[in-house]
Amino acid sequence: MTPQNAAPRRAAGGRQPASIKDVAAAAGVSPTTVSHVLSGNRPVNEQTATRVRSVVSRLGYVPASLARGLQAGSTSVIGLLIPDISNTFFAELAKGVEDAAHHLGYGVILCNTEFDSDREDRYLGLIRSRFVDGVVYAAGSPPSRQRLDALVGQFPIALADEEVEGLEATLITTADHEGGGRLVGEHLRTLGHRRALMLTGPSDLRSSSARSTGFMQAFEGEVVERVGDFKEESGYRLITEALATGRLEQTAVFAGNDLMAIGALAALREAGLSVPQDVSLAGFDDIRAASLVFPPLTTVHQPAYDVGHTATAQLLKYVARHQVPPSSRHTLPVELKVRESTAPPAS
Repeated sequence: MTPQNAAPRRAAGGRQPASIKDVAAAAGVSPTTVSHVLSGNRPVNEQTATRVRSVVSRLGYVPASLARGLQAGSTSVIGLLIPDISNTFFAELAKGVEDAAHHLGYGVILCNTEFDSDREDRYLGLIRSRFVDGVVYAAGSPPSRQRLDALVGQFPIALADEEVEGLEATLITTADHEGGGRLVGEHLRTLGHRRALMLTGPSDLRSSSARSTGFMQAFEGEVVERVGDFKEESGYRLITEALATGRLEQTAVFAGNDLMAIGALAALREAGLSVPQDVSLAGFDDIRAASLVFPPLTTVHQPAYDVGHTATAQLLKYVARHQVPPSSRHTLPVELKVRESTAPPAS
């Protein structure tokens, strides 16, 4: 949203805004194809769709329905960027966003980035061209300060489960990642573990580094760190690499999220190691699968739905007031779920 200028965008020199025919001509496609690309209701060749979105962004095309909304001062639509809708953590977060938006009379444009920065850039261009009233950003890859700085001047932004240092006029809603890491470290230390393998997510994600920091502060023993990417495959790979010498030197594994823990569990099984008899294993997030695998996974429950809901409610409070939000932070509590994947180390 552009609170200070709610009129439809005009081209330089006061010309009338671009029409769908202008976009079609510049992109070398039919107006129908442009409509399909923008609505997403029909499949369009990716190369063609990318070309159309580029022209839409360059010409500043605004669909007629949204232009009418802009004249009224609002489109009643917000954008949501998430990295992986198949990950139940982000699905729960998205549900919280949608429920909060629906309750307040807003729709949501969902953009699934697949951890791809180019894809994210295309979505951000699409969001800008559609003049949303605000953005909830939970893209799951290291947020780009430059990319988000460009958005701050256009409409309010809420960061959900991540933060960008120094970004002004941004609402931050996140779980207590460092506190969650401490809970796992304290739990394993209390069980008697003194050597742990820590499988982390990307080091440039604040949520990942906070979990690692909390764990190491509380565990107090020897910790070996291996860096992954929060995906199941990396948990499997990192355990396989750790076992390359023939045995695992540590008695406990802390995975930075449940997907990595599930991948680690598969690799440990393949190596003939039992959890928790031979090695304890803990994760983070408490996704649905964490309680369904065998053994059920000890993990940190973070309130994904509440993160999304709170971020959106805060965002729309300022959207409704036509105000630029102040920088603020809401940290939600987490809870350790002790299940059957952790036990005292074998004597």
